Amino acid sequence: MSKETIIEVPVIDYAVLKGKPFNRLNDVYAKYLFGNEKNKSLTLALINSVFELEDKKEIVDFEFRDRELDPDRESGKGVLLDVTGKCSDGTIVNVEFQISSMKGMDRRTLYYWSLLYGRRLNSGEDYTNLNRTVVIGILAYELFKPKVWPDYHSSFAVLNTKNPDHKLTEDLEIHFVELPKWEKHKSERKTRLERWLTYLSPKTTEEERRQLAMEDKTIYDAMKAEKVFLSNPDYITAYEQHEKYVRDMRAIKAFEKDAGREEGIAIGEKRGLAKAAHALKKKGKSEPEIAELLDLDIVKVHELLAMPYGK
Repeated sequence: MSKETIIEVPVIDYAVLKGKPFNRLNDVYAKYLFGNEKNKSLTLALINSVFELEDKKEIVDFEFRDRELDPDRESGKGVLLDVTGKCSDGTIVNVEFQISSMKGMDRRTLYYWSLLYGRRLNSGEDYTNLNRTVVIGILAYELFKPKVWPDYHSSFAVLNTKNPDHKLTEDLEIHFVELPKWEKHKSERKTRLERWLTYLSPKTTEEERRQLAMEDKTIYDAMKAEKVFLSNPDYITAYEQHEKYVRDMRAIKAFEKDAGREEGIAIGEKRGLAKAAHALKKKGKSEPEIAELLDLDIVKVHELLAMPYGK
């Protein structure tokens, strides 16, 4: 995209963020940018930028699906995904954004994949009707130690251990993109995925981001969407509450090292969500609107608003 094509790259007003750098991997913003029907072109661009590394055929359309997956049994564990949907070729894709290091991220990702893959069959359906299912994790931390895997991108499948070139099926595909590794080794060469990482990275200056937007229309469109996000007080409230929630969780994980650590984390999570729910309620938001902004079900929102954390 030439500089002449764009008249003006959006100038972002960061005053609403109280002087703190805007975190583009914030859960609320990431879901707004990539999980929003209005921004579907950006979702397609991000997914295709990952598929490009695997030399996969580009997808041309994406149908967003319900991000809440119920468990497959009464006492099972359900999940709430960041972005998920069905591609034009039938592939199911789930994109997850993770800011903080999480224990068991490998198993968590595989669990997400299993719920998406295994729940597609109805009674009597043939197994050939199962869809290729891909999970993409974009991480703000290093998942694998550099000596184990130094590259910022890793891709997993079901392979024959006797011959890694022999793949059992194309149906399982899991990608991890580790932002810190890319930041350490980035070069002038930029694939489409690397341009996305440049946009998302907190180490990219605003001038560098603006320059990139002048060269790449997709990033330009992302910056336009970003400006809309930052002009909405409700989005900002949800964003700031999530930032506080992440800070609280980091503090809890740092200090809760005794036998009650897991219980302490659970309590902290609930308090953080309750504060966010009360803040939105104070702004006049209804329970369904709060549920949508915080990615919770209505029953959970009702429970949080009953907690005395609104002051």
